[in-house]
Amino acid sequence: MVLEDVQPHERRPRRIKVWMLGLAVLGGLWLFGLVSFVAADGHFEVVLPRTRTPPPEFHNFSQWDLGPTIRASSFHADFGYHHHPAFLVDGRATPDIVEKWMSAEPDRHPWIEITWREKHHLERVVIRHAGSVESGAMTVHDYTVRCLTDDGQGPSVQVLSNEAAVASHDLHCAQARGIRIEFVPNDSKDVVRVYEVETWGR
Repeated sequence: MVLEDVQPHERRPRRIKVWMLGLAVLGGLWLFGLVSFVAADGHFEVVLPRTRTPPPEFHNFSQWDLGPTIRASSFHADFGYHHHPAFLVDGRATPDIVEKWMSAEPDRHPWIEITWREKHHLERVVIRHAGSVESGAMTVHDYTVRCLTDDGQGPSVQVLSNEAAVASHDLHCAQARGIRIEFVPNDSKDVVRVYEVETWGR
């Protein structure tokens, strides 16, 4: 029996195939998205278009047509209802029960921010709570209203045991950029419902 010598195959460098490169890119994008999601504070933001010039006189400068920016820690949305933060500034005098902002159920520290395109001298904040349209038991009792400035946070008003369905709070703040309202839900399983926020001044 004669055995033939078989030469080992030469090792050739493996070629990177196009599908391998695509898979690596997709994996990197997925990982980047995951890291960004975990690092984010989870808030929602909407910038409304401006369709009207602010008047010089005393007015509500959080109206939707003046182009404010609204941020919220969360909002309730399901297949039937979307309680979007933009409802906070829609200016509806007689809204229905859908036209409100409502925090998401898992949100234990709900907050909203409304900022403006120009600085204003803020004098008063009016909050139309759920009790203005629905049951008074839905009105939030405890919250803090803060003025936002270029330097950070300005004067604030802490509200405890509020029962007013439409609550008006004096808050004098020069060169204000916006407001932030931090709510304390009425109980550990409750959500926050607000129909409108008005900011008055010049």
